[in-house]
Amino acid sequence: MAEPAPLPPGRLPLLLAFVLLAFAANSLITRHVVAAGLADPGLLTGVRVLAAAVALLAVALLRDGRVARPGRAALVPTLALGVYAVCISYGYVLIGAAAGTFVFYAAVMVTLVGSDVVRRTPVPVRRRVGAGVSLLGIGVLSAGRVELVTPAGVLLLALTGVAWGVYTALGRTTGDPRLATTANFALLAVVVVVPTAAGAAAGLTLTGAGLAWGVLMGAGTTAFAYVAWYVCQRSLTGTAAGTTQLVIPVVTTLGAVLLLGERLSWTLLVAAVLVGGGLWLNRPARPPARPGPI
Repeated sequence: MAEPAPLPPGRLPLLLAFVLLAFAANSLITRHVVAAGLADPGLLTGVRVLAAAVALLAVALLRDGRVARPGRAALVPTLALGVYAVCISYGYVLIGAAAGTFVFYAAVMVTLVGSDVVRRTPVPVRRRVGAGVSLLGIGVLSAGRVELVTPAGVLLLALTGVAWGVYTALGRTTGDPRLATTANFALLAVVVVVPTAAGAAAGLTLTGAGLAWGVLMGAGTTAFAYVAWYVCQRSLTGTAAGTTQLVIPVVTTLGAVLLLGERLSWTLLVAAVLVGGGLWLNRPARPPARPGPI
């Protein structure tokens, strides 16, 4: 099958803007829903996973006319995806969106560096230093007195980042990331559907607004944004793809301040600079020039 052509230049900025805003929105929506008591964290997780699975299955059926059946190879990625989904929902009960996003991306980066080390993939000194600098940023958040930050919240968001880093590293070996992710979400949906229904029947909090936010996050800022991100890869170099993700913590922080009323402190700013600097040091090296798109 021929590879899809790159996006027309005029469409790439719009699609990329949607992806980056969607990724930032995941943190903002989760924090808003659990902090405002609109939904129990567990039910929010279930609704998000189920909505994402339905959306991805619909895309797969419309585009490919088939859905990949989850096999044994999907078990570990699905477990990592489940840990990510649960920890982010419960974590944002205990930490603000601004601080949480920096912990998350620092943990993702450190996990990916560790994955390369384990696989004996050459890791430049620059990336190792970047991982250390970002870890220092997490330490500053954990040790300092920052509003809306608790040690348990830092731990849960760090686990969220580790889980997503593991999921990302495992995804490098999949033939078709979109089909593999659809299978992973479908398998996870089977796992969470009964606990979600039982929790709702038991009277755990799930307001209409909480349900709507969960569906929006699952189908929009999780499923469709993930597919859109892989579409963007057709037109981005590795350097561009890595560098654009540096925008996400900044957008999340601005959203937390402007939309959620969170306040910045000097400690949070110092931690943000350390994590941001570490992410910048960890950006991919510029690949050699290629004669054309692959």
